[in-house]
This record gives sequence, structure tokens and C-alpha cells, in this order.
Amino acid sequence: MPDFSLGKLIVLGAIIAVVWYGWKYAQRVEQVRRALKEEIDRRRAGTPQARNRPAEDLVKCTACGIYVPAQGARACGRADCPWPR
Repeated sequence: MPDFSLGKLIVLGAIIAVVWYGWKYAQRVEQVRRALKEEIDRRRAGTPQARNRPAEDLVKCTACGIYVPAQGARACGRADCPWPR
């Protein structure tokens, strides 16, 4: 008759838990690696929308020093901002 002591069952449970969580961790690492590879491939290929987007001129706000689009600039919120709200 097999000897099932409490200590052996705890060790067996710990081994099963380590294998289970190790497998889940390996699957998660593989999923993240695959997602990163797809993102890198997508960025290398470039989207047509991003490649055909025209460049936009920027001008520096004299009040706060940030750069805003020359066309359609909006106020930064300061009272002395030269751009309309």
C-alpha cells in the first residue's frame, strides 16, 4: 500500500504549482515577444497614412515658449498668450 504522508502531498502540490505557474509565465513571455515582433514589423513597414502626412510648420509661443502649429494655433491658457482661444 502506498505511503501518503502529508509532507509528500505538500511537496507534490508545490511541484505541480511550480510547473503550472512556470508554464503560464513562459506562455506570457512568448505572447509579449510575439506582440513586440508584430509591432516592430508594423513600424518597419510603415503605414501609408503616416508616410503621406504632410509636414506642419510650428511657431514658438512668446508667452510660454512651447511650439504650436502655425495654422490653427490655440491659446495656452496664459493671460499674455498671443494666440486666440
